[in-house]
Amino acid sequence: MPQLTKSPTARAGAVVAALSVALTAGLAATPASAASSGYVYSSGRAAEGWYYYGSERVWACDIKTDGYSAVTQVFSKDDRLLVSVKDTRNNGNCSWKKPTLFEGTHKIRACLVKGNHKPTKCGAKQEWYVD
Repeated sequence: MPQLTKSPTARAGAVVAALSVALTAGLAATPASAASSGYVYSSGRAAEGWYYYGSERVWACDIKTDGYSAVTQVFSKDDRLLVSVKDTRNNGNCSWKKPTLFEGTHKIRACLVKGNHKPTKCGAKQEWYVD
């Protein structure tokens, strides 16, 4: 092995090989980029929400006439609320915002809300990766 490190050509080849292995391992460990977070629903499926990477918009849709509004919430990996989008009518039109989401893992959920009260009947949070 001492002979290998004395030769500049061998040293360069060893460095390239080591970097190739490290890069390949790094790419394999990187979370997959999601085309979108997918749809999330409130408990009882009266509200739906999603994030779409192509437009970088967070959407909320009230899909049931029940006196509640729909709210979609996006959280950081450590559960800090980053953005909230509210849709107040079940009229076929959804509401959206275009927040600045930095690279990393985020969580999204859909809930119901009445007036200015706290969200209720929230669905499970789903994680996705923004790159």
